[in-house]
Amino acid sequence: MHPRVSVPDFDTVWTNIEKPAGDISQRTAWMGQWRGKGLLLAIPVFIGLFLVLVSLVAFFTDSGVLGLIALVLAFLLMIPPAFYMMRKHKEASEEHATEVVAPMMDELAKSMRATPQVGEEATLSASYEPKGGMPRRVLSGAGFIRDPKARQEDFISGTFGQTRFMLSDVKWDTSELESSPEAKARRERRQQRDRERRLREKYGRDWRRHQYSSRSSGSLLDLLPSSVKDAVREKYKEFEESIDHIGPSMIVFAADFHKEFTSKTYLLPRKPQEQAIRNFGADSAARGGMEPLQLEDPEITERFIGWTSDQVEARYLLTPELMLAISDAAERMGSEHIAVSFRGSWMYFAVALDEDRFSFQLDTNDDGGYSVAKSIYEDLVAFLSLVEHFNLNTRIWSKV
Repeated sequence: MHPRVSVPDFDTVWTNIEKPAGDISQRTAWMGQWRGKGLLLAIPVFIGLFLVLVSLVAFFTDSGVLGLIALVLAFLLMIPPAFYMMRKHKEASEEHATEVVAPMMDELAKSMRATPQVGEEATLSASYEPKGGMPRRVLSGAGFIRDPKARQEDFISGTFGQTRFMLSDVKWDTSELESSPEAKARRERRQQRDRERRLREKYGRDWRRHQYSSRSSGSLLDLLPSSVKDAVREKYKEFEESIDHIGPSMIVFAADFHKEFTSKTYLLPRKPQEQAIRNFGADSAARGGMEPLQLEDPEITERFIGWTSDQVEARYLLTPELMLAISDAAERMGSEHIAVSFRGSWMYFAVALDEDRFSFQLDTNDDGGYSVAKSIYEDLVAFLSLVEHFNLNTRIWSKV
């Protein structure tokens, strides 16, 4: 948290959410336990996994019919309990967002304050929508988001002082980047080459026999009635939808500078998350009218690759203080997959994470949901403090 930002101590907020958090924690405790209902649901899943192994062995030993029977039995055993658990987790997550996270946001909106170096005390005015998201035009405005149509949740919008901001959890693993027939064909050819390469590395000269075994398993699956295959597809689709909300996060923060930039400036990660963040090559950057950004800060240079269409304006935007704040924020987020851009009148800051953020997690500490709620509260404070951390309110006054 920025030193000039003051927020209520979490323990004072906890008194208002302790009961609903404890109730949800108690009702979902069985999901993380190897006894009772949790054990009963886990047994058929483990049996199903064993049958999957049996089916793989059968396919590779030319016992296709046995493999098909084992695979069908595995799905029949595994899907119902897994689907039931994910549905219950989703219900708990939705209740947690309404009964725990929303009250924490309300408390922050009432009490979060910042004392800037210039101007009046900044107060927070914000709303929280568990199933909301940034408008696509705003999200695509970042210029580095791979798929602005990816599913979003935990949308927060409002003002902090004089700065309008938006914050959203983008589920980058739901991205669908290639949809044309040509792109699908290219992807299938690439996947086929990758499969053949792995088979050659594993089996040497005999790799084609194993490739045939793999193909024969697919043809055997075609023997199943269409109604059975359609039912399995429908159940699998429901299962995917039920687990979407617990996928990894890309937290995207956007703030309006209240002044139009005439250039485009990017700080992109040297270690990108390809499905979440788009990087530029020299050719694609040149086509966009950009060139390598001349950076003097060694820490920024080590972490980011910079591009800009105007070196002078980029230096004006990326003051030493702001670069220090970006480095500090990147360090606190604990991720190497961070991107920053300045486009239009907006500054974008995004961090891709392999774990879910802002959402309900199982209570592994057996403390009535206290640790889960506190972690979410600290995340909220950290991201909402970016307005002050990046000194955006002060910068507005200097640019008007």
